[in-house]
This record gives sequence, structure tokens and C-alpha cells, in this order.
Amino acid sequence: MLVRLGFGLLLATAATNAAMAAPMSDEDKAVLQQQCAGDFTTFCAGLPPEDGPETQACFQKNMSKLSPGCQNAIQAYKKKG
Repeated sequence: MLVRLGFGLLLATAATNAAMAAPMSDEDKAVLQQQCAGDFTTFCAGLPPEDGPETQACFQKNMSKLSPGCQNAIQAYKKKG
């Protein structure tokens, strides 16, 4: 449960830092979490589950390696901003 909550915070911040200033809705968070949870586990599993500079950097560093679903979810959110 803590990992899921931490991942949600991480993903919200990572996506926000990646592109936009618009606030993230609960729906956007849910879509990003659903589409990107596996990517977070694959690329950033050794990091603490809370939102922090290390986890944000990991997500940004691996942006080009993310699954198509995760990349599409992030791009869709960016277009909203």
C-alpha cells in the first residue's frame, strides 16, 4: 500500500515536471499509475517509493524506454496542459 501511494505521488510529480504546470486530476493520476506502474517497477524499483529527486530523475532518465502505454498516457496528459 505504501509503495502504491508513493508511486502515485512520484508519477504525478514526474509527469508534471516532464511537461506542464496544470494541476493533475484524480483521473489523470489513475491513468498514469495504471499505465506506468510496471515501468516504475522495472526502471526504478531500487529507489524509495516516496516522491523525491532520485525517483524523479530515474523516471526522466528512462522516459524513452517506457512502455508505449505509459508514454502515451504521459503525452496525453501533456496535451491537456
